[in-house]
Amino acid sequence: MDSLDLELVSMSAEFIQAMIDGQGEPTPGYEGVRFWDKWSVESDPGTRIRLIQLQTMPELQPWLMRAIVRQSDHQMVGHVGFHTPPGPQYLKHIAPAGLEVGYSVFPPFRRRGYVSAAVFELINWAHSGHGVNEFVASINHENVASQAVATKLGFEFFREFDPTDPDREDIYLLRL
Repeated sequence: MDSLDLELVSMSAEFIQAMIDGQGEPTPGYEGVRFWDKWSVESDPGTRIRLIQLQTMPELQPWLMRAIVRQSDHQMVGHVGFHTPPGPQYLKHIAPAGLEVGYSVFPPFRRRGYVSAAVFELINWAHSGHGVNEFVASINHENVASQAVATKLGFEFFREFDPTDPDREDIYLLRL
């Protein structure tokens, strides 16, 4: 991540609450990290879910959201994280001891390689530090850019979107 001047900053419940509270502020931020001033919880509803998870179980923080931050100006350009700790029940048929990764880069910062670098770093952390060998990415059937990121990182197509279930996404799997 050094070549892109990025760092991953773990997002505590307080960090996420500051993002929500700072919506629409001209220069919102938290502990030196500058939030994108056009961010809104309506455009990023998963953030509220992660806040509730952290308020209920703060021990999940290492596994959940991390801000993708440019070191040069401390600008948060997006976020990356896992949905749960390793081995959630819902992945038992795909990756029994695995993790599901999720990521988002805010619109003005897209197409610069930030998310690829961040996901690579996060997967490396889980693999090297915690022995996780399987990773899942659920991607909207129409999100070609996200599919390209997953493929670039070595994920392989596993299961196709089910048109009878609009909430089900394509599944990509990475085994190390």
